[in-house]
Amino acid sequence: MTYRRILAVGDIHGHFEKFRSAYEKVQFDPTEDLLVFLGDYIDRGPSVRRTLEFAMKIAEKKNVVLLRGNHEQMMLDYFFDGATGECWLRNGGRETMAELLAWEKEAPGAIARVLAFLRELPLSHTVEQEGERYFFAHAGVRPSVAFEEQRADDLLWIREEFYAHYAGDDIVVAGHTPTLFLDRRGKPLFLNKCIILADTGSYFPEGHISIVDVLTRRFWQNAA
Repeated sequence: MTYRRILAVGDIHGHFEKFRSAYEKVQFDPTEDLLVFLGDYIDRGPSVRRTLEFAMKIAEKKNVVLLRGNHEQMMLDYFFDGATGECWLRNGGRETMAELLAWEKEAPGAIARVLAFLRELPLSHTVEQEGERYFFAHAGVRPSVAFEEQRADDLLWIREEFYAHYAGDDIVVAGHTPTLFLDRRGKPLFLNKCIILADTGSYFPEGHISIVDVLTRRFWQNAA
């Protein structure tokens, strides 16, 4: 189908009230729009459970795509591989774990349901419309590597090499790197006509959550 809007949601990081403020402005219509979440629902915010509950519910709707972020990957590695444990805990994992344990106590099996949900999240999504191809990934892509050959580590973690050097014909939409690091205005960035960066630093005091229509480059943010 041809979408009226293709909406990309930047990193939420447990700041559910900020997200809801932006989301209500968008008035997403699942019969006409596509809504793509770029990952990092957990860690660093006060409402991880509410964010995950919302994510798990909206995933059931038509025309909604939820991608995995590097924070979800760190959490999965912690539970299933014993890897990156300290890294995850230092970067918001302790607070997320506390919320998960409280949730588990209230609703046994909650952690298992969350982990199963996160394991199913894809690392990328591609849309073609009106002669353009849009590639969505949490962190971005390695330049000069075909989308179908991208490594998971790059889709989840890449930073400078992507936004400084990618110059492909297709438009790549990513979160991961707060635009506050690149431009202090705290808005989505549109680089070289082929990169859209939508993470506007939800967990910073001056940060926002942004939702970008990649077709028109209009965007919505939470109220100040």
